[in-house]
Amino acid sequence: MRLCGPGGEETTGAVPAVTEQYGLPFWLDVTRPTFPALDGDLDADVAIVGGGIAGLKLARCLARHFSRVALIGAGRIGDGASGRNQGTINHAPGLSYAECVHRYSRPVARALWRLGLENHRLLRAQLEEYAIECDYEAGGMFLLARRDAAGFATTLEQYRTDHALLLEDGFAVALLDEPEAVERGGSPLFAGGLAYLADAQFHSGKYITGLALGISRDRRIRLVERTRVHAIVRDGSAVRVATGHGSVLASRVFLATNALAPQLVPALEPRLRAERGQVLVTEPLPVRPCRGSFGTSMAWWRDIVETDGRYRLLFGGGRSRDTPDSLFRQFDAKGKPHPELERGGFSPSPEHQQRLDTELRKIFPALAGARVTHRWGGLQCFTADELPLFGLFDPAARIHGMAGFSGRGNCFADVGAEFLAGKAAGVTSEIERRFGALFEPLMAVERPAAVWGAWRSSHD
Repeated sequence: MRLCGPGGEETTGAVPAVTEQYGLPFWLDVTRPTFPALDGDLDADVAIVGGGIAGLKLARCLARHFSRVALIGAGRIGDGASGRNQGTINHAPGLSYAECVHRYSRPVARALWRLGLENHRLLRAQLEEYAIECDYEAGGMFLLARRDAAGFATTLEQYRTDHALLLEDGFAVALLDEPEAVERGGSPLFAGGLAYLADAQFHSGKYITGLALGISRDRRIRLVERTRVHAIVRDGSAVRVATGHGSVLASRVFLATNALAPQLVPALEPRLRAERGQVLVTEPLPVRPCRGSFGTSMAWWRDIVETDGRYRLLFGGGRSRDTPDSLFRQFDAKGKPHPELERGGFSPSPEHQQRLDTELRKIFPALAGARVTHRWGGLQCFTADELPLFGLFDPAARIHGMAGFSGRGNCFADVGAEFLAGKAAGVTSEIERRFGALFEPLMAVERPAAVWGAWRSSHD
């Protein structure tokens, strides 16, 4: 069995609940390819910092327009948020459809949902292009109302409102009555729900492994891992990406580090709030605990089908968005990168895991005695309006990028990469032609709605 330390190095041994510093995500408990670290200086047309799904999608799209694309990851490919998520593919942002209509307008809400469906289509096409086997299943995403939660009747009414609007606009949704919610969700706590029927789930580790292997066969792309970037600076007419193993000289740089983006572009900090999510996975179970992927107040979960026909339960949540021990500062009092951002952000904390265990017992009391085989943490990155940033991060340093996915990386990474690659090449991409009005100004870097207001002063 292969274990990964905080720097991406491999160790071997029995599976503990938590490794020495970092919890081992279930998704990354698989055989993964290794790619070389940087060894000396490298010239490229464009450089990408970030070895997750967003970085790989950028590499794939940029290689259509540039002959030398270098991707640099601090750890192993997929070690960050890409290998620590729920393993779901959503096609909508985190806010409800009715809220989106109220905030922006009906046409904008409709376009945002269609953008997510286009992202899903692009992702499915890559599964075929690279022959990726990742347990993909288009089984839907189910939002459920808990009877033990205050205001659950209001939640059900909101689901009915969203359902009516979404049906009118041509989206595949369904309402779940109480028996359906109980049967699908696996608990008598549920009073009903809303199903997004076009959503899907997959094995995140197998997906990013297959994606990296497929992309690495493109001779225009060089994947570099276990190479931490310390600075990005102008060097004459080019940009130098400095690491401890050498540097990459490129005409421009793209950041795909999500929650860690302010470490290299501090001006982004007021727009990007780093939040730690935590997850556990049970041992194989003789009975299927639920059917699909689910979200409710204080919890989200899904089933994992094992090759031998048994099932595991993946369970996350256990916090409100403003829980103090889940929020992380970017910088210390001296303006240096805060040591707890990565050390704590990717670690499973005992307090948070205890809250997870409590929620698990509430929703699945029959699983109270089930052994937990994997516990882990992962950094998410939220903007104040829960829409990502796409564009020019630092004009002087020629740093572009995407960040602030707000828990929806698998909803926006593909379309964002297509949009940014077209902009870099000076061509109008199909995504820009169809959805350009969403990217600018709705997801523009400098939009005021993304700024967190009092976040900076209250947490420094």
